[in-house]
Amino acid sequence: MDLKKQLGIRIKELRELKNFSQEYIAEKLDMNPANYWRIENGVSYPKPENIERIAQILNVKVSELFTFEHIKDFEDIKKELTAIINDNKELTLLIYKFVKTING
Repeated sequence: MDLKKQLGIRIKELRELKNFSQEYIAEKLDMNPANYWRIENGVSYPKPENIERIAQILNVKVSELFTFEHIKDFEDIKKELTAIINDNKELTLLIYKFVKTING
């Protein structure tokens, strides 16, 4: 996943934690909501000056906008899970029971 996409996902994640709308953030940035949408959807990067303003609006440090180690695409998640459970019978059974429980 590219940096634009990760940054957009992270900004959206932080915005939703604050229960802010895209329109609210766009208004605070004095930006067209369509342009803000492009940032959150990984179509374009925010201008450098807007990165700091976004962090201020969300009440986070700028570095938190770039904390996206937890954001992974589906293929990366599958690879990581496979590596974790590979050759570990007990863990595989535990995960299986957990998944069966939540899936019904």
